[in-house]
Amino acid sequence: MTHRTYTFIAVFFVIAQLTACATPRADRNVYNTTEPDNGNPQFSIWSERKVAWLERGDPQGFPVFYAHGNPGCRLELLFLDEKAQEYGIRLIVIDRPGLGQSDYIADYDLLDFAKDIERLADEKQIEQFGLLGWSSGGPTALAVAHHLPKRARFAISVSSYTNFGELDEARELMTSYNLHGPELSQNRPKLFNQAVKLVRWTDITLPNFYMKMAESEMAMYDRNILEDKQTADIFMRTQKEALQQGVKGTIQDLEVQWAAWGFSLKDISIPVYIYQGQKDTFVPWKFAEHMAHTIPDAELHLKPEAGHLIPLDPIYQDEIFSIMLKYAE
Repeated sequence: MTHRTYTFIAVFFVIAQLTACATPRADRNVYNTTEPDNGNPQFSIWSERKVAWLERGDPQGFPVFYAHGNPGCRLELLFLDEKAQEYGIRLIVIDRPGLGQSDYIADYDLLDFAKDIERLADEKQIEQFGLLGWSSGGPTALAVAHHLPKRARFAISVSSYTNFGELDEARELMTSYNLHGPELSQNRPKLFNQAVKLVRWTDITLPNFYMKMAESEMAMYDRNILEDKQTADIFMRTQKEALQQGVKGTIQDLEVQWAAWGFSLKDISIPVYIYQGQKDTFVPWKFAEHMAHTIPDAELHLKPEAGHLIPLDPIYQDEIFSIMLKYAE
Protein backbone atom coordinates (compact mmCIF):
# COMPACT_ATOMS: atom_id res chain seq x y z
CA MET A 1 0.00 0.00 0.00
CA THR A 2 1.34 3.43 -0.91
CA HIS A 3 2.21 6.16 1.57
CA ARG A 4 -0.65 8.22 0.09
CA THR A 5 -3.12 5.45 0.88
CA TYR A 6 -1.90 5.17 4.47
CA THR A 7 -2.24 8.94 4.81
CA PHE A 8 -5.77 8.85 3.43
CA ILE A 9 -6.84 6.17 5.91
CA ALA A 10 -5.27 8.07 8.83
CA VAL A 11 -7.04 11.27 7.82
CA PHE A 12 -10.31 9.38 7.42
CA PHE A 13 -10.06 8.07 10.98
CA VAL A 14 -9.53 11.57 12.35
CA ILE A 15 -12.43 13.02 10.37
CA ALA A 16 -14.63 10.10 11.40
CA GLN A 17 -13.96 10.65 15.08
CA LEU A 18 -14.52 14.39 14.94
CA THR A 19 -17.66 14.15 12.86
CA ALA A 20 -19.15 11.47 15.08
CA CYS A 21 -18.66 13.74 18.06
CA ALA A 22 -20.32 16.62 16.24
CA THR A 23 -23.41 14.81 14.92
CA PRO A 24 -26.65 15.53 16.82
CA ARG A 25 -27.73 11.90 16.34
CA ALA A 26 -26.33 10.73 19.63
CA ASP A 27 -28.93 7.95 19.78
CA ARG A 28 -31.15 6.71 16.95
CA ASN A 29 -32.89 4.13 19.14
CA VAL A 30 -36.39 5.52 19.63
CA TYR A 31 -38.12 2.64 21.35
CA ASN A 32 -39.47 4.04 24.60
CA THR A 33 -42.32 1.86 25.85
CA THR A 34 -41.67 -1.45 24.09
CA GLU A 35 -38.50 -3.34 23.41
CA PRO A 36 -37.43 -3.66 19.76
CA ASP A 37 -37.66 -6.99 17.96
CA ASN A 38 -34.12 -8.32 18.28
CA GLY A 39 -34.52 -10.80 15.44
CA ASN A 40 -32.91 -13.61 17.43
CA PRO A 41 -32.23 -16.41 14.96
CA GLN A 42 -32.90 -20.11 14.96
CA PHE A 43 -30.13 -22.42 13.82
CA SER A 44 -29.65 -25.45 11.62
CA ILE A 45 -26.46 -27.49 11.69
CA TRP A 46 -25.47 -28.78 8.27
CA SER A 47 -22.22 -30.76 8.03
CA GLU A 48 -21.03 -29.14 11.29
CA ARG A 49 -21.78 -25.70 9.83
CA LYS A 50 -24.09 -23.39 11.78
CA VAL A 51 -26.70 -21.67 9.64
CA ALA A 52 -28.81 -18.88 11.16
CA TRP A 53 -32.33 -18.25 9.90
CA LEU A 54 -35.35 -16.19 10.86
CA GLU A 55 -39.08 -16.20 10.15
CA ARG A 56 -41.47 -13.26 10.27
CA GLY A 57 -44.88 -12.37 8.83
CA ASP A 58 -47.83 -14.76 8.94
CA PRO A 59 -46.70 -18.21 10.19
CA GLN A 60 -49.60 -19.81 8.29
CA GLY A 61 -49.13 -17.75 5.14
CA PHE A 62 -47.68 -18.52 1.74
CA PRO A 63 -43.90 -19.00 2.19
CA VAL A 64 -41.44 -16.62 0.54
CA PHE A 65 -37.69 -16.99 0.97
CA TYR A 66 -36.03 -13.60 1.31
CA ALA A 67 -32.39 -12.88 0.40
CA HIS A 68 -30.75 -9.98 2.25
CA GLY A 69 -28.36 -7.32 1.00
CA ASN A 70 -24.68 -6.71 1.78
CA PRO A 71 -23.82 -5.61 4.34
CA GLY A 72 -27.09 -7.11 5.47
CA CYS A 73 -28.55 -10.00 7.41
CA ARG A 74 -31.76 -11.61 8.61
CA LEU A 75 -32.78 -8.42 10.47
CA GLU A 76 -33.97 -6.95 7.17
CA LEU A 77 -37.16 -8.96 7.69
CA LEU A 78 -38.04 -6.47 10.43
CA PHE A 79 -38.66 -3.89 7.69
CA LEU A 80 -41.19 -6.24 6.06
CA ASP A 81 -42.81 -8.01 9.01
CA GLU A 82 -45.88 -5.77 9.36
CA LYS A 83 -46.79 -5.87 5.65
CA ALA A 84 -46.15 -9.61 5.48
CA GLN A 85 -48.64 -10.14 8.29
CA GLU A 86 -51.15 -7.85 6.59
CA TYR A 87 -50.91 -9.76 3.30
CA GLY A 88 -50.70 -13.24 4.80
CA ILE A 89 -47.12 -13.96 3.71
CA ARG A 90 -44.64 -16.10 5.64
CA LEU A 91 -41.12 -14.70 5.21
CA ILE A 92 -38.00 -16.81 5.80
CA VAL A 93 -34.39 -15.64 5.53
CA ILE A 94 -30.94 -17.22 5.92
CA ASP A 95 -27.87 -15.27 7.04
CA ARG A 96 -25.36 -15.97 4.28
CA PRO A 97 -21.96 -17.36 5.41
CA GLY A 98 -19.95 -14.91 7.50
CA LEU A 99 -22.83 -12.42 7.65
CA GLY A 100 -24.96 -12.14 10.75
CA GLN A 101 -24.63 -15.37 12.72
CA SER A 102 -24.08 -18.01 10.04
CA ASP A 103 -20.64 -19.61 10.03
CA TYR A 104 -18.25 -18.45 7.35
CA ILE A 105 -17.26 -21.01 4.72
CA ALA A 106 -14.84 -20.41 1.88
CA ASP A 107 -15.62 -20.85 -1.81
CA TYR A 108 -19.34 -20.32 -1.34
CA ASP A 109 -21.12 -19.16 -4.51
CA LEU A 110 -24.61 -18.29 -5.66
CA LEU A 111 -25.60 -21.86 -6.45
CA ASP A 112 -24.38 -22.97 -3.01
CA PHE A 113 -26.91 -20.53 -1.58
CA ALA A 114 -29.60 -22.05 -3.81
CA LYS A 115 -28.77 -25.48 -2.39
CA ASP A 116 -29.01 -24.08 1.15
CA ILE A 117 -32.50 -22.75 0.40
CA GLU A 118 -33.43 -26.15 -1.01
CA ARG A 119 -32.17 -27.80 2.16
CA LEU A 120 -34.06 -25.42 4.46
CA ALA A 121 -37.24 -25.81 2.41
CA ASP A 122 -36.93 -29.59 2.72
CA GLU A 123 -36.28 -29.25 6.45
CA LYS A 124 -39.44 -27.18 6.83
CA GLN A 125 -41.42 -29.41 4.43
CA ILE A 126 -42.12 -26.47 2.11
CA GLU A 127 -42.71 -27.63 -1.45
CA GLN A 128 -43.84 -24.43 -3.22
CA PHE A 129 -42.57 -20.97 -2.39
CA GLY A 130 -41.73 -17.53 -3.71
CA LEU A 131 -38.48 -15.58 -3.74
CA LEU A 132 -37.62 -11.99 -2.87
CA GLY A 133 -34.11 -10.51 -3.02
CA TRP A 134 -32.99 -6.97 -2.32
CA SER A 135 -29.72 -5.46 -3.54
CA SER A 136 -27.04 -8.16 -3.13
CA GLY A 137 -29.90 -10.54 -2.37
CA GLY A 138 -31.13 -10.25 -5.95
CA PRO A 139 -28.46 -12.51 -7.50
CA THR A 140 -28.93 -15.11 -4.77
CA ALA A 141 -32.72 -15.14 -5.25
CA LEU A 142 -32.22 -15.57 -9.00
CA ALA A 143 -29.82 -18.45 -8.33
CA VAL A 144 -32.62 -20.22 -6.46
CA ALA A 145 -35.02 -19.46 -9.31
CA HIS A 146 -32.59 -21.13 -11.71
CA HIS A 147 -31.86 -24.09 -9.43
CA LEU A 148 -35.44 -24.88 -8.36
CA PRO A 149 -37.79 -23.91 -11.21
CA LYS A 150 -40.37 -26.55 -10.23
CA ARG A 151 -40.60 -25.30 -6.64
CA ALA A 152 -40.08 -21.54 -6.91
CA ARG A 153 -43.26 -19.98 -8.31
CA PHE A 154 -41.85 -16.47 -8.83
CA ALA A 155 -38.88 -14.27 -8.00
CA ILE A 156 -38.86 -10.56 -7.18
CA SER A 157 -35.53 -8.76 -7.58
CA VAL A 158 -35.25 -5.26 -6.09
CA SER A 159 -32.36 -2.80 -6.59
CA SER A 160 -30.17 -5.67 -7.70
CA TYR A 161 -27.01 -6.47 -9.61
CA THR A 162 -27.19 -8.26 -12.93
CA ASN A 163 -24.90 -11.06 -14.12
CA PHE A 164 -21.54 -9.38 -14.73
CA GLY A 165 -20.60 -12.29 -17.00
CA GLU A 166 -23.43 -11.37 -19.37
CA LEU A 167 -23.11 -7.58 -19.38
CA ASP A 168 -19.72 -6.53 -20.71
CA GLU A 169 -20.01 -2.95 -19.45
CA ALA A 170 -21.14 -3.86 -15.94
CA ARG A 171 -17.92 -2.75 -14.24
CA GLU A 172 -17.76 0.43 -16.31
CA LEU A 173 -21.32 1.27 -15.30
CA MET A 174 -20.38 0.83 -11.64
CA THR A 175 -17.37 3.11 -12.08
CA SER A 176 -19.55 5.73 -13.80
CA TYR A 177 -21.61 5.82 -10.58
CA ASN A 178 -18.39 6.31 -8.56
CA LEU A 179 -18.83 2.76 -7.27
CA HIS A 180 -15.26 1.46 -7.37
CA GLY A 181 -15.70 -1.76 -5.39
CA PRO A 182 -15.61 -4.16 -8.39
CA GLU A 183 -12.60 -2.36 -9.88
CA LEU A 184 -10.70 -2.38 -6.59
CA SER A 185 -11.53 -5.99 -5.75
CA GLN A 186 -10.24 -7.08 -9.14
CA ASN A 187 -7.17 -4.87 -9.53
CA ARG A 188 -6.19 -3.93 -5.96
CA PRO A 189 -7.62 -6.62 -3.67
CA LYS A 190 -5.49 -5.70 -0.65
CA LEU A 191 -6.69 -2.11 -0.80
CA PHE A 192 -10.25 -3.31 -1.24
CA ASN A 193 -9.95 -5.53 1.84
CA GLN A 194 -8.59 -2.62 3.88
CA ALA A 195 -11.43 -0.39 2.70
CA VAL A 196 -14.05 -2.95 3.77
CA LYS A 197 -12.32 -3.34 7.14
CA LEU A 198 -12.45 0.42 7.54
CA VAL A 199 -16.18 0.45 6.80
CA ARG A 200 -16.71 -2.28 9.41
CA TRP A 201 -14.65 -0.42 12.02
CA THR A 202 -16.67 2.74 11.39
CA ASP A 203 -19.99 0.89 11.59
CA ILE A 204 -19.17 -0.79 14.91
CA THR A 205 -17.16 1.98 16.57
CA LEU A 206 -18.83 5.12 15.21
CA PRO A 207 -22.40 4.13 14.29
CA ASN A 208 -23.66 7.71 14.17
CA PHE A 209 -20.97 8.69 11.69
CA TYR A 210 -21.53 5.48 9.73
CA MET A 211 -25.21 6.42 9.39
CA LYS A 212 -24.32 9.96 8.39
CA MET A 213 -21.80 8.67 5.83
CA ALA A 214 -24.32 6.21 4.39
CA GLU A 215 -27.01 8.89 4.10
CA SER A 216 -24.59 11.26 2.37
CA GLU A 217 -24.23 8.72 -0.44
CA MET A 218 -27.98 8.19 -0.84
CA ALA A 219 -30.59 9.80 -3.01
CA MET A 220 -33.03 12.17 -1.33
CA TYR A 221 -35.73 9.49 -1.67
CA ASP A 222 -33.67 7.15 0.53
CA ARG A 223 -32.80 9.82 3.07
CA ASN A 224 -36.49 10.67 3.44
CA ILE A 225 -37.26 7.03 4.21
CA LEU A 226 -34.62 7.01 6.94
CA GLU A 227 -36.18 10.06 8.55
CA ASP A 228 -38.52 7.55 10.17
CA LYS A 229 -36.61 6.89 13.36
CA GLN A 230 -37.75 3.31 13.80
CA THR A 231 -36.64 2.51 10.23
CA ALA A 232 -33.29 4.19 10.85
CA ASP A 233 -32.83 2.19 14.04
CA ILE A 234 -33.45 -1.12 12.27
CA PHE A 235 -31.12 -0.03 9.45
CA MET A 236 -28.29 0.62 11.91
CA ARG A 237 -28.85 -2.61 13.80
CA THR A 238 -28.94 -4.59 10.54
CA GLN A 239 -25.64 -3.17 9.34
CA LYS A 240 -23.89 -3.74 12.67
CA GLU A 241 -25.17 -7.32 13.00
CA ALA A 242 -24.14 -8.08 9.41
CA LEU A 243 -20.50 -7.17 10.08
CA GLN A 244 -20.10 -8.47 13.63
CA GLN A 245 -18.07 -11.56 12.56
CA GLY A 246 -15.59 -9.66 10.41
CA VAL A 247 -15.30 -8.95 6.70
CA LYS A 248 -14.51 -12.30 5.06
CA GLY A 249 -18.15 -13.09 4.42
CA THR A 250 -18.88 -9.61 3.10
CA ILE A 251 -15.95 -9.65 0.69
CA GLN A 252 -16.60 -13.15 -0.63
CA ASP A 253 -20.30 -12.40 -1.09
CA LEU A 254 -19.60 -9.26 -3.13
CA GLU A 255 -16.85 -10.75 -5.25
CA VAL A 256 -19.09 -13.68 -6.23
CA GLN A 257 -21.76 -11.24 -7.39
CA TRP A 258 -19.27 -9.07 -9.28
CA ALA A 259 -18.07 -12.01 -11.37
CA ALA A 260 -19.68 -14.27 -13.94
CA TRP A 261 -22.42 -16.24 -12.23
CA GLY A 262 -22.59 -20.03 -12.42
CA PHE A 263 -25.71 -19.88 -14.59
CA SER A 264 -27.25 -17.74 -17.32
CA LEU A 265 -30.12 -15.33 -16.87
CA LYS A 266 -31.48 -16.75 -20.12
CA ASP A 267 -32.06 -20.09 -18.40
CA ILE A 268 -34.37 -18.75 -15.68
CA SER A 269 -37.80 -20.08 -16.57
CA ILE A 270 -40.06 -18.76 -13.79
CA PRO A 271 -41.69 -15.29 -13.72
CA VAL A 272 -39.30 -12.60 -12.46
CA TYR A 273 -40.43 -9.14 -11.34
CA ILE A 274 -37.69 -6.51 -11.38
CA TYR A 275 -37.99 -3.34 -9.31
CA GLN A 276 -35.43 -0.59 -9.73
CA GLY A 277 -35.26 3.08 -8.78
CA GLN A 278 -33.66 5.38 -11.33
CA LYS A 279 -32.34 7.59 -8.50
CA ASP A 280 -30.48 4.62 -6.98
CA THR A 281 -26.90 5.69 -6.19
CA PHE A 282 -25.68 2.16 -5.35
CA VAL A 283 -26.89 0.08 -8.31
CA PRO A 284 -27.04 1.41 -11.90
CA TRP A 285 -30.61 1.19 -13.17
CA LYS A 286 -29.30 -0.13 -16.50
CA PHE A 287 -28.69 -3.42 -14.65
CA ALA A 288 -32.45 -3.82 -14.29
CA GLU A 289 -32.96 -3.18 -17.99
CA HIS A 290 -30.36 -5.79 -18.82
CA MET A 291 -32.03 -8.39 -16.60
CA ALA A 292 -35.45 -7.58 -18.07
CA HIS A 293 -34.14 -8.01 -21.61
CA THR A 294 -32.29 -11.24 -20.81
CA ILE A 295 -34.61 -13.21 -18.52
CA PRO A 296 -37.33 -14.79 -20.71
CA ASP A 297 -40.31 -14.14 -18.42
CA ALA A 298 -39.38 -10.84 -16.79
CA GLU A 299 -41.46 -7.79 -15.93
CA LEU A 300 -39.64 -4.51 -15.35
CA HIS A 301 -40.85 -1.89 -12.88
CA LEU A 302 -38.62 1.16 -13.27
CA LYS A 303 -39.39 3.83 -10.68
CA PRO A 304 -38.08 7.25 -11.83
CA GLU A 305 -38.38 8.88 -8.38
CA ALA A 306 -37.11 5.98 -6.25
CA GLY A 307 -33.66 5.21 -4.89
CA HIS A 308 -32.16 2.06 -3.37
CA LEU A 309 -34.43 1.56 -0.35
CA ILE A 310 -37.58 0.48 -2.23
CA PRO A 311 -38.35 -2.43 0.16
CA LEU A 312 -38.52 0.03 3.06
CA ASP A 313 -41.19 2.16 1.34
CA PRO A 314 -44.75 1.17 2.39
CA ILE A 315 -46.12 2.17 -1.04
CA TYR A 316 -43.83 -0.21 -2.89
CA GLN A 317 -44.23 -2.84 -0.21
CA ASP A 318 -47.91 -2.92 -1.14
CA GLU A 319 -47.00 -3.41 -4.81
CA ILE A 320 -44.54 -6.19 -4.05
CA PHE A 321 -46.77 -8.06 -1.62
CA SER A 322 -49.67 -7.78 -4.06
CA ILE A 323 -47.59 -9.72 -6.58
CA MET A 324 -46.98 -12.42 -3.99
CA LEU A 325 -50.72 -12.71 -3.30
CA LYS A 326 -51.38 -13.60 -6.94
CA TYR A 327 -49.37 -16.77 -6.47
CA ALA A 328 -50.56 -17.53 -2.95
CA GLU A 329 -54.21 -17.84 -3.94
